[in-house]
Amino acid sequence: MISSYLKIALRSLWNKKAFASINILGLAVGLATCMLILLFVQHESSYDRFNRNADRIFRVTLHGRIGGNDINLAGASAPTGPALMRDYPGVEAYTRLNTNGTFLVKNGERRFLEERVIFTDSNFFNFFSIPLLKGDVNRVLKEPRTVVLTQSTALKYFGNDDPIGKSLTMGSMGLFRVTGVCEDVPSNSHFHYDFFGSMKSVTLGEKWLSSGAHTYVLLRKGYPAEKLTARMPQFVRKYIGPEIQEFLGISYEEYLRKGDKFGFAFQPLTDIHLTSNLENELEGNSNIKYIYIFTAIAAFILLIACINFMNLSTAGSAGRAKEVGVRKVMGSVRQQLMAQFLTESILVTLFALLVAFGLVVLLLPGFNDLAGKQFDLQSILNARMIAYALAGCLVVGLLAGSYPAFFLSAFRPVAVLKGSIQAGVKSGRLRNTLVTVQFVVSIAMIIATMVVYQQLRFIQNKNVGFDKEHVLILHDTHLLGDKAKTFKEQLASLSAVSSVTLAGYLPAGSSNNGTDGFLPENADNNITPYRFTTYQVDEDYLKTLGIGMASGRNFSKAFGGDSASVLINEAAAKQFGWKNPIGKRIRTIGNGTPESRKFYTVVGVTRDFHFRSMHERIAPLVMFYGGDQYQIALRIQTQDIPGLLKTLEKTWKATSDNPFAYSFLDERFSKMYESEQRVGKLFGIFAGLAVVIACLGLFGLATFTTIQRTKEIGVRKVLGASVLSIVSLLSKDFVKLVGIAIVIASPLAWYGMHRWLSDFAYKVSIEWWVFLLAGVLAVSIALLTVSFQSIKAALINPVKSLKAE
Repeated sequence: MISSYLKIALRSLWNKKAFASINILGLAVGLATCMLILLFVQHESSYDRFNRNADRIFRVTLHGRIGGNDINLAGASAPTGPALMRDYPGVEAYTRLNTNGTFLVKNGERRFLEERVIFTDSNFFNFFSIPLLKGDVNRVLKEPRTVVLTQSTALKYFGNDDPIGKSLTMGSMGLFRVTGVCEDVPSNSHFHYDFFGSMKSVTLGEKWLSSGAHTYVLLRKGYPAEKLTARMPQFVRKYIGPEIQEFLGISYEEYLRKGDKFGFAFQPLTDIHLTSNLENELEGNSNIKYIYIFTAIAAFILLIACINFMNLSTAGSAGRAKEVGVRKVMGSVRQQLMAQFLTESILVTLFALLVAFGLVVLLLPGFNDLAGKQFDLQSILNARMIAYALAGCLVVGLLAGSYPAFFLSAFRPVAVLKGSIQAGVKSGRLRNTLVTVQFVVSIAMIIATMVVYQQLRFIQNKNVGFDKEHVLILHDTHLLGDKAKTFKEQLASLSAVSSVTLAGYLPAGSSNNGTDGFLPENADNNITPYRFTTYQVDEDYLKTLGIGMASGRNFSKAFGGDSASVLINEAAAKQFGWKNPIGKRIRTIGNGTPESRKFYTVVGVTRDFHFRSMHERIAPLVMFYGGDQYQIALRIQTQDIPGLLKTLEKTWKATSDNPFAYSFLDERFSKMYESEQRVGKLFGIFAGLAVVIACLGLFGLATFTTIQRTKEIGVRKVLGASVLSIVSLLSKDFVKLVGIAIVIASPLAWYGMHRWLSDFAYKVSIEWWVFLLAGVLAVSIALLTVSFQSIKAALINPVKSLKAE
């Protein structure tokens, strides 16, 4: 029986090759898109789950409010981990991670600038499930100046030699002995490092109010994190309360009464990648909203593909009506007919699945570039994925083929053999509903794509308060040490360079900025200090970056006292409540004693500029003159960029034997919004796919309608109807469906994009014309799709139409 079903199904598909090809292609595109999206979603959702105790590991985060400024830190002060383990039996273990910047790592002639360096406690490899390939897991990081390398890093520095016991020069920290080699950190980890140095090699602050390290705790089985969180107010009062009194001169209770607070939270390890966007994250994380969005897109595109299958199968049913009638007259029961059509449906989905796998293989490299992933064929062509795909194929085949099976098997043989095929009012309504759903999804995605691109264009074109064009940044100039200022002077003498700055921080890049507490000079000690961002600059900083002054003057070598002066931005002046800040003095809080406080005079106020992402409002900023300056930026005035780069590299090599590296400020600025740009591209591609698949469904419905109305069209033409009037008659019903879809999709799209834009402090408004343009596009696409069948039907000789009837 099954073999008979298969033979009939194959014969039927072969007899309608064009129709079957459209059907298979539509399903294949939907399945391929769904597979790629789900591959991405599965990977994003798997972060840190490879750790054997992932469900019991929590990161300790610090939250509070000081002087009206919120604090949300991914790290905690260094004593936090030991104190938690000492005070609470529910804490089984802790480990900490501490970053220390970029290192020039050397092994003989092999030398590289390394950013992926971390220092950690000795139990790190017992805490996280990153297997050691060489070395004793209990001893590798016990001693100072020891380091564990990843497998690829060991190969990079030592080739095929055994690295254990050998040494590497780690920048100014000197020699480190290699005590272990571990597997490369999995791609689905929220941190990725190549060097794991012993925590005993660095000095951590012992103060609770000082910056510390990323701290993780392992809770005992059955011990809920909520229980630990409930005890944090007492923990904070015990350890941080005395320091607050020491620094501010007020009791902890008074501190709380003013509305300020400190507190620790425990963030599940598996939540970090998708839900965390705190200050000082180890790496940039993703956003769980995108997971929800893309999962919904995958479901909708697959739904659209299934709807197409229903509509296209129904559209082709008239051609098989007599077959159904004859088979019923010959004794076939409805269950047998349903089994036949479901077999055909599943067979089509199997063919579509094979084509989908082929499409995935072809599209995977491009998808990797777009999504920023490194999926390989094994990610798709493995037993687990194939089993899921086959199960999904069976479900899709049954769902997509269920309506055609019920519809075709319900034909009454007498009516069919007489040539009278009526789909019925209910089936017509269902098909119209399905097409409307398709266009609701398509139009919503078109609107979303336009809004995303509007926001990205807004970010690129918005006046960010500095001139990011024609600014070249030289990397790792802190490695020059005392030679940095001489090197700056050499660069300033080049004709292609208009100005050079040596600074501690540059917008849109990795920062060496810090935060500090400030008060007006004569402020009462009971006032909580304002927490401002701080960094060091020189007198050429504003000129090089094109930052304007709101009032006062810039730093200058002519003023010997500028070491006791500061520049603030407009946001800081507003925070202090100053209308005329020039000449006013601010003070730091020091360690709480009068002699430790430092006083600075405000000599200038800069215009506000975006030194962070536009996801955040411009924060108050204090700039100091001189100090630790790590980065060099040049404003260039030449079209011969390759020639300038050669000159710069030559000058660099004459000063340092370190590698020469550079980037452009505008490129770094764009990279800040890399995830949004990827989302925009993905939205555009998926919106296009949704429209194409929806048009296939509309084509199917148009085909079905023209077949049903063949006799009507013939009669109208005999009575003198023009081709245009017939095309209009056949098209208006479809335009109505698209119009209904526009009305439904517009508020849904507005709500979704309003939620997406809420992540930005600076954003576009969703304009009315976006909905109008999306509607016009949808109607135009629908008319183009329908017009093929409508014109074809209108041009048929009425004699043939009536004869066929």
